[in-house]
Amino acid sequence: MALFPIHKYFVFNGRLVPVSTFVPAENEGGIYEVLRVVDGIPLFLDEHLQRFQHSAELAGKEIRYSCTQLEAFLNQLIIRNEVDEGNILISCKTNLKAFFIAHNYPSAEQYKSGIRCGLLHAERMNPNAKVFQTEVRKQANQLMETLGFYEVLLVDHEQRITEGSRSNVFFIKGDEIITPPGKHVLLGITRQKTITCANRLNLKIREAEIPLDRLTGLDAAFITGTSPKILPIKEVDGHSFDVDNKVLRSLMNEYDKVIQEDIQNRVRKSG
Repeated sequence: MALFPIHKYFVFNGRLVPVSTFVPAENEGGIYEVLRVVDGIPLFLDEHLQRFQHSAELAGKEIRYSCTQLEAFLNQLIIRNEVDEGNILISCKTNLKAFFIAHNYPSAEQYKSGIRCGLLHAERMNPNAKVFQTEVRKQANQLMETLGFYEVLLVDHEQRITEGSRSNVFFIKGDEIITPPGKHVLLGITRQKTITCANRLNLKIREAEIPLDRLTGLDAAFITGTSPKILPIKEVDGHSFDVDNKVLRSLMNEYDKVIQEDIQNRVRKSG
């Protein structure tokens, strides 16, 4: 899976260089992070960089730069490209690269009415490490393109829903929020912030297995991720969910507040 920069400059091993020098490469086995930039600020930067380093440890990769150095590289990337909003991919297979990639944020209508998700019987190796796994992503993209899904949810060999192909998933039953156990999924930053939001709102939240045959008994569902934030699901494989669920909507509002708090904290830190 080759990825390409969409702006004039990218970071290569700590140096900001013209995109004309970019050499596409297969990334299978390399580690990566995708950060969202809002108002020129990379959201939840500390958490993303810590996970990047953790993924390197799990995947047996060496990152030759500290989190402080990585932060400086990313800030230079944002300033030099004069970008206020977008997604940055930072990756390392052999070389460290960071660059803006094309993004697709949900529309206002999708936040209001929800999205359709499909199912893919597949498992990611070493799920706690954010590693390029081309075959699973290829299958997911093909399914989404063919059937018009926004996302597909992965189902493991024990017929349990684990996560989305590029997101985490949550379900709501009554006043309780349920998400698959952390040991089975990528520990997404938005997933982490969603749990924080639930605790701030004094909502019940727990990790539990989600058997595929139990979908019918659940009231609401949503995915979380860097681009979608918290996005309601209206349908999964013929199962419909309540996109106006009060618990879901309160979480969405709280998450937007957390974003603004992070931006304000980053501005104060840089000032």
